[in-house]
Amino acid sequence: MLSHLRNYASAGVITGVVGLFSFPILTRNLSVAEYGIVGLIFSSLTLFIALGKMGVQHAVVRYYAQVKHANTHYSMLQLNSTVSVIFFTQATITTSLWLVSGVFLLPNVMQYENLPELFALAASIVFIRLMGSSAINFLRAQQRSGDVAVSQSISRCLNLIFVLTLLAFSSLSPSSVITCLLIAEVFGVGYAFYCYSPSFNFSSRAVPGSLVKAMLVYGFPLMILESLELALRLSDRYMIESMLGSGALGQYSASYNITGYIDLIVIVAMAQALKPAYMNLWEAEGKEATQAFLSKFFRVYLILGIPFVAIFAATAPHLLRLLAGERYAPGTVIIPYLAINHLLVGAMQILAAGLFIFKDTKVLVTWSAIATVVNILLNLIFIPIYGIVGAAIVTLLSFAVYTVGVAYLAFRNVSFPIDLRAPCLMGVVSCLVFYWLCKMDFGAEQMSLLIKGAFGTLSLALTMWIIEPEVRTWVRTRILAFWPTRGGS
Repeated sequence: MLSHLRNYASAGVITGVVGLFSFPILTRNLSVAEYGIVGLIFSSLTLFIALGKMGVQHAVVRYYAQVKHANTHYSMLQLNSTVSVIFFTQATITTSLWLVSGVFLLPNVMQYENLPELFALAASIVFIRLMGSSAINFLRAQQRSGDVAVSQSISRCLNLIFVLTLLAFSSLSPSSVITCLLIAEVFGVGYAFYCYSPSFNFSSRAVPGSLVKAMLVYGFPLMILESLELALRLSDRYMIESMLGSGALGQYSASYNITGYIDLIVIVAMAQALKPAYMNLWEAEGKEATQAFLSKFFRVYLILGIPFVAIFAATAPHLLRLLAGERYAPGTVIIPYLAINHLLVGAMQILAAGLFIFKDTKVLVTWSAIATVVNILLNLIFIPIYGIVGAAIVTLLSFAVYTVGVAYLAFRNVSFPIDLRAPCLMGVVSCLVFYWLCKMDFGAEQMSLLIKGAFGTLSLALTMWIIEPEVRTWVRTRILAFWPTRGGS
């Protein structure tokens, strides 16, 4: 299990590092409007691909285990053939819908002139990624996490190499950036197919309709959940471009992408580690042990997460201006709202444990739909009045509605005590430190980033040491464990 987590985490780290390198390259070599459109297309790709998969990627993993251990009457030939037919059909349909929406529908409501050409160019990415998902998820089912990680890393790294190569000989444009991603995806997906090819077999006659139906029924609710969550994140971008133009969208996208590293570095890793932990604890030791674990984990998450978000919100504007330039500086006002939003997303992973334990995913779908509707309606009101700040506030409010609704129903299955004394104290001190850091000015962005980060971390770490006994115990234990080694050497 640890080796699989290491492999997937390594791919995530590589993605993050590549993203940090790509960010200043794109923001400094594209206009603000062009960067906003590229970000919009890439986000739209994620949404369409999630819709196109229909949740079948989860069904591949589930049914592969059954077929492998002969716990079903279906054969591996039937599974391979069925998955191939499903993904080819879904890839064809989704690519067609992408072309219709991007070439014929969106130009009627959006301002960017070359939008149809860019959507047409990106259509191949939709098809390639959907077809590649079949091979990648078969590799996941075989627990070949190393091959999956390499496949994902190839596409990320090659994309950066192609962009740098293009920049060395020419200038960047939205079409050239999309082309680089397209070529990189071909190599990444090609590697996944190469790895799975020895296990692959296909027959057009070996596609039972019952298996097609079973896999679609299994995956459909999960597809709805994933798509609604993406739509919740994406709807404001379309509305900003439509109401405020591509320049405002570029500023919003840059700040949104910077705060996205909280999700990449913290939330994803926590979700990967948390769910197996409480699932195993529930099966092994029962309800009370699971409740105690979730209660303690949630408390620690808030004590560590609140100051982390405060320091990030105070320093990220300097990082963005350092990487992207002053053109994107007006968009940094939304960073605190988005950072708090990511804190809510992480909290929901803990609070919703009861739903995942009892497989009650319909609740997640329902409240995700409610939050999406709230997001769209409030954006229609807030964006014309408050601009991108209004969109950020609405995003925070929408996820708050989602988190509260999900947590309320999840606690009907598995509730746990929530101790807010120490987290509230950390919240008050973090707000004061954030206000203090925002008032400080050290001139150069590098100096402001380093000094504010150092002062903020030291201040809040000292606060944790004072108010939280477990922090003092943990530090003392680490020192005692380290000191004999140092003394013996």
